[in-house]
Amino acid sequence: MKFSEHRDSNVKIVKHYQPGEVKINADFYRSSLYLTQHQVFSDWPVTDISQLAPSDLDSLLALKPEVILLGTGEQQRFPAPAFFQYCAKHGVGLEVMANDAACRTFNVIGTEDREVILALIFAAPSTQ
Repeated sequence: MKFSEHRDSNVKIVKHYQPGEVKINADFYRSSLYLTQHQVFSDWPVTDISQLAPSDLDSLLALKPEVILLGTGEQQRFPAPAFFQYCAKHGVGLEVMANDAACRTFNVIGTEDREVILALIFAAPSTQ
């Protein structure tokens, strides 16, 4: 018996990740964004974990996810403990990892039909 995966073409999945770029379904993105399984929000202004403010999570929390996967760039960097408390206060888990790991985890959790948000931080382009 042959098994094949059936995926709704409207479901967002990460097809490819490399430093500075992510491919979601057929589209490429090169700046910070967040997404659910059904929508991409490509206007997230966060470009460095050190500048992240709790209010930057409000638009994500408004979507009522079970968990937020926060990709902090090419290396895992943790925000202050207050961010974890802020999310917990809203009943949402916060997992922090490097962008590549966050992308893989998003795809796995998405197959479990859980409400998950992937938030990826891309550094602002340098101007020289």
